Amino acid sequence: MKKWTVMLIPHGQGGTSTLTVSEIHFWSVCGFILLLSFTSAFFYQRHHEIAQRAELLRQANRMLELENAAVAPAPTVADSGMSREDARQIETRLRAEYEASIAAITAELSDLYEMESRAREITGLAPRSASSFDANVSGEDGRGGGPARTGPFAYVGEREMMHPGHVIYGMARPSADLIVEEIRLRSRSLGNLVVDMEAQIDRIERMPAGWPLARGVGRISSSYGYRRDPFNRRVRHHDGTDISARHGTQVRATGKGVVRKAEYMSYLGNTIEIDHGNGIRTVYAHLSAMDVRPGQAVGRGDIIGRVGSTGRSTGPHLHYEVHVSGRTVDPAKYLSD
Repeated sequence: MKKWTVMLIPHGQGGTSTLTVSEIHFWSVCGFILLLSFTSAFFYQRHHEIAQRAELLRQANRMLELENAAVAPAPTVADSGMSREDARQIETRLRAEYEASIAAITAELSDLYEMESRAREITGLAPRSASSFDANVSGEDGRGGGPARTGPFAYVGEREMMHPGHVIYGMARPSADLIVEEIRLRSRSLGNLVVDMEAQIDRIERMPAGWPLARGVGRISSSYGYRRDPFNRRVRHHDGTDISARHGTQVRATGKGVVRKAEYMSYLGNTIEIDHGNGIRTVYAHLSAMDVRPGQAVGRGDIIGRVGSTGRSTGPHLHYEVHVSGRTVDPAKYLSD
């Protein structure tokens, strides 16, 4: 079974650490993250429907409040054509339907929050910090200040994004305005979660991993580190790993990235350099053919060239390098066992 070993190098001082992941674990995590993306998108769409229903209920609630607070005298039973008891029964029924709808929406919001919390727990993606308020924006006559803490447009901070609002969950009869506010909060949080999950998948795809030769052929003929130079027999540092293989064997990219170089270099011969982002680059040298050009985007497993013996070489092989933050590291940490 194939395995990948990821080396974590901190930007500051401190030792490096490695993480070995088997192929089944790697694809299981990727599959699960993809499943969570679809699930989040589903709930993201569903909340729009809930928002529309909540808006209708809010309007109905406002109409009831206006009717109860009206100064004008209520129509008499004779004018309305119905008895006082019939009117009371109709009002009771409407209020019961309204409260049942509010309770159903609140329950669905609670389920949605639990699903989001579970997704964040599995992925390790915490809610984003709230964006800073622009204090330079003020009204006329020099008036201004921070946004209000009440109403459907309340300022949402990181604490509110991480925990359910106490004004909604646990209340017997939350108002329609508070439900609309909570729907908007969950919508914004779920949207951020989907974006962060997509970014996490992209970072995984960009990390070099796997064997750089197609079909797993070839063998390591010279490892990374100090060795005797094959030409002058002097001890020198070897910045990559040499993988011996037949002339013309397909060479593939070990991670998603952009081709920065595809040119002939004096010692390395035909050389391809791929930028994977986050300060990580890979180099493929001594190629007999280069099938990509600078600026071209490639994915993990894409064929980029063929094994050769161009440049300073004793025979057909691939010289493979991994650079992290401008320094070469041992490619063995990124190769499959």
